[in-house]
Amino acid sequence: MAGMLLLNYYLQVENGGVDLIEWFVASVALVVVVTLVYVFVLNKSPPPEGLTEAKLETQNQQIQTIDAAPMLSEARMALTNSDLKKAIELSIKASGVVLSHILTLKGADPSDMNISDMAFIIQTKSPGTTDITQPAYQLNLLHLKVERGEPVTYQEADWAISTANWFSQLVSNSQL
Repeated sequence: MAGMLLLNYYLQVENGGVDLIEWFVASVALVVVVTLVYVFVLNKSPPPEGLTEAKLETQNQQIQTIDAAPMLSEARMALTNSDLKKAIELSIKASGVVLSHILTLKGADPSDMNISDMAFIIQTKSPGTTDITQPAYQLNLLHLKVERGEPVTYQEADWAISTANWFSQLVSNSQL
């Protein structure tokens, strides 16, 4: 009861100028105290689990350092040396780098996905973009063909490199 009377006494406004200054100082002090408590609690709490904006930015910076151009030029070199299987494998790898970059930007986790899966998810998340699902599916079939040890033609290897290059250009032109 005495606390209520004391609070009532301080909350009464009799001297307009002095009371206004007291209220202002009390408000500023309250904001400072609440801010300090918030900062203290925030520093003591564990970081949030899952995907956060900071984690996405870190992943984007790491992925942006990966460039498909060296793999594509190495694939072209393998093609000129008639190493068709290596050319296809490097094309698949370059396509995977490019498509996983896009998936990560869209908030999906590309780990344990093949080229077809990545293209399908990208197409699902961006329905108005260029359809990349069929070329990705064909690339995946070429990859399986190489993995089984079946012979591949020069045209198939050249097409694989061209398709990987096309994916890379779509990404660099922001068309995916």
